[in-house]
Amino acid sequence: MTPLRVVVIVLLFANLLALAIWKGWLGGGPSHGEPERLSNQLNPDKIRLMAEARPPLAKPLVVAPVPVDVPVVEEKVEPPVPAPAPEAVAPQACVIFAGLSTDQARELSARIAKSGTGFKLTESRSEVPSSWWVHVPSQGSRDGADKKAAELRRLGIDDLFIMQEPGPSQFAISLGLYKNEQAATRHLEALKDKGVRSAQIATRGTGTVRLEVKGPSDSLSTLASDLSERLRGVSRIGCAP
Repeated sequence: MTPLRVVVIVLLFANLLALAIWKGWLGGGPSHGEPERLSNQLNPDKIRLMAEARPPLAKPLVVAPVPVDVPVVEEKVEPPVPAPAPEAVAPQACVIFAGLSTDQARELSARIAKSGTGFKLTESRSEVPSSWWVHVPSQGSRDGADKKAAELRRLGIDDLFIMQEPGPSQFAISLGLYKNEQAATRHLEALKDKGVRSAQIATRGTGTVRLEVKGPSDSLSTLASDLSERLRGVSRIGCAP
């Protein structure tokens, strides 16, 4: 038997086996075609599709914050520092001591400075004429003074004196010293009538000091009373502080 013949026989038996299975000859129920297959199916109206059971969505887990004991630092608020009350200013006063000599002014200034109570001093000096001097100014030398004196004598002026003391009046020729200006003026006019043209009047006197003191009224009042007892003949005058 050739191989081709064997293949044909195998194919034939395979076809017969398939036919037997299709017809149900091997024990299965006969099949009468597509209508019968459809009738054997389950009733479609009784079929219920069950929705796929899905697990319920889990609610988001809310985690409550765990309280942490955080130390609370209380800010310390410093109370405002009250501004210092302004110091009361003592009322001021002013006193003028006039007619002081140089020594008196020096003593008064030293006593006030020593008191240390904040006094303010203002000092001024002035010359108070005590006499009026009629004279011929300095001739610059002894020879010049002698020549001028001889000239005055020829004019009938014998009451004269040549100044010898060093200073700006040295070698001046004194013609008279008077206690008031009117008498000095009359003598000068009489000299001019005699032909004296170089004579003139100069005031002479002692210097006086005027001291103005300002400070607290209470302290100044006490000081002024004490000094007035010590400085006899000194004028005390009130002034605006």
